[in-house]
Amino acid sequence: MKNFFKSPVLLVMLVTLVIFGGALVYFTMEYLSQVTKPEFPSINAMGHQVGMWVLVVTMLAGMPAVGMGAYVMYIGSRIQVTQQWPPAGMGFRAKTPIMLGERAMLVAWSIMGLGFVLVVCGLMLPVVGWKFGNLVQ
Repeated sequence: MKNFFKSPVLLVMLVTLVIFGGALVYFTMEYLSQVTKPEFPSINAMGHQVGMWVLVVTMLAGMPAVGMGAYVMYIGSRIQVTQQWPPAGMGFRAKTPIMLGERAMLVAWSIMGLGFVLVVCGLMLPVVGWKFGNLVQ
């Protein structure tokens, strides 16, 4: 645990996450206290708000999956072009065993397929959230 706090970047990241997490909890509690006041709005309006929040959260959750999928597909394309695993310039150690030819192409197609699945899942997540939000209404 001592070594964790010696790195200033990790300490800044931890403090930032705590601050933003606390702000998120505070604003969520404020929003919920306004929504649940004694004068209740119509149930449809509240259901619509919940559906919109579900949609926004799933859209925000899907964005990193699309980005990671695009990067994984890029790595697969680099393997396909160089026909070796690991591709040149990826920063692996010099003594790392290298796959060439057919085996490298199999790895490239597998990695590009995984990247495609990540992109599709990231794009479908908001659709699933929208359907779930409509189900809540």
